[in-house]
Amino acid sequence: MKVDIIEDEPKSLILEFDGTDRGVAELLKGVLMQDKDVDFVSVVKEHPEIGKLRLVLKAEKPRALVVKAAEEAEKMLDQVSSKLKK
Repeated sequence: MKVDIIEDEPKSLILEFDGTDRGVAELLKGVLMQDKDVDFVSVVKEHPEIGKLRLVLKAEKPRALVVKAAEEAEKMLDQVSSKLKK
């Protein structure tokens, strides 16, 4: 999976995902939606066959929020993994 930063502004961040399905982007979106500091978050794909997935985030300090969301998603997946290993 490759992640490119398409837009990096003080109140806006757009990440583009290549080599993955919607799962990663949707997981991040779900975690971000729970954060009260997020004004807007969406996963978009401009064209169903050739477009790449984009995570669009509008918030104060969007980079920090994505890092926090990724860490939270990792914890969630670790919990699932540990339950299944028992």
